[in-house]
Amino acid sequence: MSKSTATIRRRKLKHSPEEFEKAKNSRPCSPLCTDDEMEEEEEGYLFDDEILGPSVVQKIMSSEKTLLLGLIALRVSNALLIQTAYVPDEYWQSVEVAHQMVFGYGYLTWEWRTAIRGYIYPSIFALLYKVLAIFSLDHRLLLIKLPRVLQGLLAAWGDLYLYKLSRKLSDRATAQWTLFCQVISWYTLYSCTRTLTNSVETVLVTIAMYYFPWPNIKSNSRSGTSKFVCFMVLSIIIRPTAAIIWVLMCSWHLQQNTTKLWKIIKTYLKYGSIMLLVSILLDRYFYGQWTLVQYNFLEFNVLRGGSAMFGTHPWHWYVSQGYPAIMTTHLLPFILGVWRAKNKVLLLLIIWTIILYSFLAHKEFRFLHPILPLSMHYCGVYFKSLCQKPKLKKKRTKSDVTDNESVHSYSSSESLVSSASTDVSQCTQSTDSQNDSGIGSAGALPVVNEIADEGDMDGSTCSSSQKRDIKDQSALDPVEKQRQKHKYNLTKAKILVVVLIATNLPLAAYFGLIHQRGTNVVMKYLYDESLEKDMDVILLMPCHSTPYYSFIHRNFTLRFLTCDPNLDKVENYIDETNDFFNDPSHWLRQEYHIQGKPLPSHIVYFNTLQSDISDFLVQSGYKHCRTFFHTHLPEGRVGTHVMVSCR
Repeated sequence: MSKSTATIRRRKLKHSPEEFEKAKNSRPCSPLCTDDEMEEEEEGYLFDDEILGPSVVQKIMSSEKTLLLGLIALRVSNALLIQTAYVPDEYWQSVEVAHQMVFGYGYLTWEWRTAIRGYIYPSIFALLYKVLAIFSLDHRLLLIKLPRVLQGLLAAWGDLYLYKLSRKLSDRATAQWTLFCQVISWYTLYSCTRTLTNSVETVLVTIAMYYFPWPNIKSNSRSGTSKFVCFMVLSIIIRPTAAIIWVLMCSWHLQQNTTKLWKIIKTYLKYGSIMLLVSILLDRYFYGQWTLVQYNFLEFNVLRGGSAMFGTHPWHWYVSQGYPAIMTTHLLPFILGVWRAKNKVLLLLIIWTIILYSFLAHKEFRFLHPILPLSMHYCGVYFKSLCQKPKLKKKRTKSDVTDNESVHSYSSSESLVSSASTDVSQCTQSTDSQNDSGIGSAGALPVVNEIADEGDMDGSTCSSSQKRDIKDQSALDPVEKQRQKHKYNLTKAKILVVVLIATNLPLAAYFGLIHQRGTNVVMKYLYDESLEKDMDVILLMPCHSTPYYSFIHRNFTLRFLTCDPNLDKVENYIDETNDFFNDPSHWLRQEYHIQGKPLPSHIVYFNTLQSDISDFLVQSGYKHCRTFFHTHLPEGRVGTHVMVSCR
C-alpha cells in the first residue's frame, strides 16, 4: 500500500475553503471584529455551549447594538431597585442642587457657598427636572427615580466601553469575561447607578481609556486622541482627583511620542481648553463671579487637608480594607489574571492610584470606583486562560516524513489516536488482515506501534494483560491529557463563576435593598404627612443623614443639624452637630424652652438618641409616631432604626 492509513484519515479530516468560510460567517461577532481575528480560532468564550451557553445571552453578545440594549435593561433595572442610601453626596451634591436650580427651593451646602463644587454635573439633572416641570410631570417619584435611571444609562455606556477596552487590549473572549465580572460585582451594582460624581467619573475614565492612543494598537490616532482628551478633561472637571490617573497616562503618552511631542501638546491644549472654558462659563453664570472650582476643590481638600474633617484613616487603609472590600471574591481571579497577563499597564495604573490616594487623610470606598472596571479586565484574562483549549505542540510522525505531509492538527490527532486504539483492540484478526488494514506496516502511526507490540502479530488473540497495557498507554497519550486538562479547567471556571455569583449578588441585594434604608423611607412618611397637615420638621441626626427637598418636593419648614467647617477661623469652634450630641437634652432646652422658638411638629432621630431626649419629648408633649428599620450594622451615632415623634 503506497499510502498509510494515517495519511488517508488525515486527508479526510481536512476542511475545504468553502466549509471554513461558511463556519467563519456563521460565527457571531461584534462590529469590532477584524478579518485577521475572524481567521483565528476564537476559544475561551464565556458563552460557548460547552462552558455556559444560555442562548438568550449569546444573542445579546452577538453585536454591540444588542449588547448595549442588554446593558441598558440591566442598569435601568439596577437603578429602579435601589432603595437605600450610601453617602450624603449622592443627594446633597447632585439632585438637591438641581432641585434648587429649577424649583427655587432646596439646600446648598457650604461647598456651594465657597465655590469648591462645579455646576456641570448637577446641570444634567437640572435639565431633566426642567423638562418634567414644563410638562407638569414633576411628581415626587419621578424626581427621585429618573436621575438614577439617567445615571444607569451612563453606567451602561461605561460597561460597553469596558467591553471594548478589554477587547482592544486582549481579545473578544477576554472582553466577554471582563464584562461578566463587571456586571456581577456587588460594589458596581450597589454604586454605579447612584447620583455620585464618582459614578460618572468611573464612566468617563473607562471611555477615555478606550480612546487612549495605546502603542502598537491600530486606531485613528487623530480622532482617537481628541476624543481621549475630551473625556479625560471632562472627568477632571467633574471630579478633580481624577487627575491622579491621567498624570501617569499622559506622561506615558508623551514619552511614547517624542517625535510628535509638540503636536500632541497642541491637541491637549486645544480640546482641554475648550472643555474647561465651558465649565468656567457655566460656573460663572450660577456663582455670579469668575472662579475655578477645580482649583478650589484641590486647594481645600488636598493642599489644606480640609477633607480630614470628614474622618481619617491609616495610610494602609486602601490596601488592607478599601480595595479588598470592593473587590471581595473578585480578588482571587484578579491576582491570577495579573500573573498570567502580558499587558501590565492597567495594573501599574491601579497601583499608582492606590498609592497616591493613600497619602490623603480622608479615605472612602467610592474613591476607588474608577479603577474597579480596570481591575475586572484582569479577572477576564484569567477566565479566558481557563476556558481556552490547550494547544498541542506540532510534531512530525514517521508517516509524515515518508509522505511529505504536514504535522497533525489538534482534532485530527485526536481522531487518529482513537481510531488506532480501536484497530489495535481487534486483536482477534489474523496477521494478513492486519497488514491489509495498514496496522503494523512500516507506514503506520508511531502511536499504534507503541500500543501494539510488533512481536504479537502471529494471529493469536490479545491476553487480558495486553489489553490492560493498551489502556494504560492510551491514558498517557498527550491529546487525552490535554482534553482532560481542558475539562478540569472548565470545571474550575464554572465553580469560580458560582462562587462569584453566590457572594456578590447577595451582598448587592442586601446593601441595595436593606442596609441604610430608613433615612429614605422616613422622607416618604414626611411627604405623606405634609399632604394633611402643616409641617415643621427637625432632623436630630448626624448632618446630611437623609435626603432633603429633592426627595419631598414640598416647600415646608425642614431643618437639620449643620456641620460646616471652621472657614472663618473662629477660636474654639464647634459645629452644630457636635454641639448637639455633646448634650442633646441641654441643646433642646436651650433652643426651644429658653430661647422660646416654636416647637417643631415632627422630630426625626435614630433610636440611639431616644434615652437622651426622652424627658424633653415627654415634657414637650410629643408622642411616638413611627419607627423605620435602618440597618443591622449601626455605627457611632447611627442607630438600627429611625424614629419619629410628633405633636
